Amino acid sequence: MIELYLSTLPIPKTNRYIRTRRGKVFKPPRVTLWETRALWEIMQQYSGEPVEGKLSVEIVIKLPNRRRRDIDNMLKSLWDILERAKVIKDDNQIYEIRTQKVIVKGEQGVFIRIKPLSL
Repeated sequence: MIELYLSTLPIPKTNRYIRTRRGKVFKPPRVTLWETRALWEIMQQYSGEPVEGKLSVEIVIKLPNRRRRDIDNMLKSLWDILERAKVIKDDNQIYEIRTQKVIVKGEQGVFIRIKPLSL
């Protein structure tokens, strides 16, 4: 079992599309900042080989307020960063997901637990 913690909320996938300006392609700075920070935090916590096989993932998203957020787009960002950090080989390994939103005024973060799928 792998347990990870991210101190900031993922930038939802719909808000991080690469945009063009004057013909140039770029990611908005807040997206690049989140990706860099999340990758660094994960690499501080996990240095093993990418997990193989069918996986079950539990996510607890700690939100600082009651603002409406679309968690399925946040999950897409999490899967991408777990692949880049080489925690998992591919997000198609994820067969089971349990996600929970918790509101704790003024605090934010994401708890991730990855384990082999047991049927």
